[in-house]
Amino acid sequence: MKTSIKFLSSLLLITGFLLFSSCHKDLNVEYDNLPDYDKALKNPEDVANIAKAGFYNWFMAMNSSLSPRMAMWVAADQGTCSWANSGMYHLSDEPRKAFNNDVSYTYANIFEKYYSSMHATNSQMNDVLKKINEGMKLGNNGRDTKMITAYAKFIQGVTLGYMGLVYDKTFIVTEYSDPKTVELSDYTEVIDSAIAKLDEAIAICKKKNFKIPYDWINGREYKSKELAKIANSYVARLLVSAPRNKAENENIDWNRVMKYANNGFDEDFTVYMDDVNWVSYFRYYTVRPGWARIDCRIINLMDTDYPSRFPADGQNPPAAESDDARLASDFSFNASNNMKPERGYVHYSNYEYTRYPYKVSVHTGDVPIFLKAELDLIKAEAMVHLGDLTGAIDIINNGTRVSRGNLPKLSSSSNEEQILKAIFYERDIELIQTGFGIAFFDMRRRDYLQEGTLLHFPIPGKELAVLELKHYTYGGVANADGVNTSNGGWDK
Repeated sequence: MKTSIKFLSSLLLITGFLLFSSCHKDLNVEYDNLPDYDKALKNPEDVANIAKAGFYNWFMAMNSSLSPRMAMWVAADQGTCSWANSGMYHLSDEPRKAFNNDVSYTYANIFEKYYSSMHATNSQMNDVLKKINEGMKLGNNGRDTKMITAYAKFIQGVTLGYMGLVYDKTFIVTEYSDPKTVELSDYTEVIDSAIAKLDEAIAICKKKNFKIPYDWINGREYKSKELAKIANSYVARLLVSAPRNKAENENIDWNRVMKYANNGFDEDFTVYMDDVNWVSYFRYYTVRPGWARIDCRIINLMDTDYPSRFPADGQNPPAAESDDARLASDFSFNASNNMKPERGYVHYSNYEYTRYPYKVSVHTGDVPIFLKAELDLIKAEAMVHLGDLTGAIDIINNGTRVSRGNLPKLSSSSNEEQILKAIFYERDIELIQTGFGIAFFDMRRRDYLQEGTLLHFPIPGKELAVLELKHYTYGGVANADGVNTSNGGWDK
């Protein structure tokens, strides 16, 4: 079906320059339109400023409280929370219910705002690239044009990529799209288009030398070769995060993953939070005392004698014990719970996540959004699937399992199953609070999401109504088909 983009309510923001509220104490972050946006497209300086805002707008949409990120975190049973803010309680209730995609749903704005914000950010980069294609020279007497082109294509890639990871389908809109003929595309096509954009950014970075200013990706400058490494790393992440089930995961092109991962960065990718404009609401509310906690499933991985689910009688279990040093360094035991018992003890937990200083998590400091450890684990997983078990073991034994966990090294005779178990253990323990949706995507591709958990989100109900498309949703035990709704579970 062909659907003209002019009817997309999410893309009514195409002519709007997103400005984000800086008040991190307000859950209802608002995105306002700049009224003279059309005029700004005629001014090279303003076009450059629109480009500059690309990463900020993408980052804030990903980390806003009006984002599915917190709901996905608890749906993956990495975190837990009985409060309804950001849709958390509704997606983690047990047994799993169908996702409420009605326009009248109290928390519909969470899922609608993320969808529209991602499309708006992408469309702003499209407008910048259109002006460049028309011959406009940007920044520093035109000398920044190639830098801005690569940067804008990178933002296109990550916005399209995360729409492909989160939704079952959406619209692929680039600087070359014809609004009259744009069609809905499924997630595989959306992710393919995202990778194509990241490839374009990488190609420019290889040919040109430039620097991304420190306040574009807040905290430091990035040379062209460094932007290329970041883009390569994100392609590797997209490829391993895309599968909706175990069968799709087994069909990943691991040679392709390895190629991108080998060209990725060799240090943590961080963003500096300034507690004014750059803030992470996800981090703020998932470490805030009394708000959300680490699910018992995670603690059980470190101490198999600890219950993987909170006791049904509501009685607090004793503190866990583990050979993994991270139980003490990254997690804190709290003997009391203040969540709502009437919503079920399944939401209870005695553990808070305290790896990063509270000041850094909620106020100022460098916040990691893509750890080098994650890229190393991607390489190790690729090696396993490509038959290089020795190489995978070496990465694990030289990584966080030993350096931070003080756990024994894997035996050189470890088999594929044992190595993959160690890899996913590290991904579960080491990558908490870093990349958007990592736990959800990992559980999804292993068939580990609880039965009835949606495997991806539908197009928001508001969009369906505007487009006059049939309303639909996913989730709920009765709908568990292994395609759109999980029919697996980590406890099976």
